[in-house]
Amino acid sequence: MKQTLRLFQIGMRQTARDGMLFALLPAPFLVGLIFKFALPLANGIMTDRFGVTLIFWFPLADGLLACLTPAFAAMASAFLLLEERDEGIGAFYQASPAGGYAYLAARVGLPMLWAFAATAAALALFSITALPAMLVLALSLLGSLTGTALAMMVVSLAGNRVEGLALSKMMGVSFLGLFLAWFQPPYASLSAWLPSYWVGMLLRDGAIVPVCFGFGSIVSLLWIAVFTRRFLNRIS
Repeated sequence: MKQTLRLFQIGMRQTARDGMLFALLPAPFLVGLIFKFALPLANGIMTDRFGVTLIFWFPLADGLLACLTPAFAAMASAFLLLEERDEGIGAFYQASPAGGYAYLAARVGLPMLWAFAATAAALALFSITALPAMLVLALSLLGSLTGTALAMMVVSLAGNRVEGLALSKMMGVSFLGLFLAWFQPPYASLSAWLPSYWVGMLLRDGAIVPVCFGFGSIVSLLWIAVFTRRFLNRIS
């Protein structure tokens, strides 16, 4: 645990020196501000001028915030891991007592704990709809698991930071499950293998939070297990 905390502190110093990575930390709250104030303003204008309401989209915006907040932390973790791989620092850590799961805990696990707290805070502060506390907790936990899965996907598939930047675009594609769950087009359930699908289902079917949260957690943990194994095999 001591090694993990030490590595985490080193990672935070590296993040603070990298402008791009550091900008990812407050990004969720800036997005939340836009959702909180811009969407109701746009709804008022659309209703007055065109008789069209955007209220239907408000819960979807909350779901997007629940996905984006841990995704920003996941991007920072993934880019830091890839940067250390490019510079050979990651290989040095793997040869030390801080290698393996301790290294991943410092670079992905602890940042995702921050992502959980940040997601809960962002939803509490900027949610457009009145989300129950239990639903906020479920969305935050599931969002953090989703972020962990996305971070491990990027670092296990990318060979360097440039490839990681390209693969990070797939994070946006993975949010497709959120929209499919919300709009429920034909065969939408086929996207149940996407963790974000269950975030959407939590918002649609809040009365069955345990069921949706349970399935979403299983899907996310499967993603994490598969990509973590691939990552460790790749660097061993």
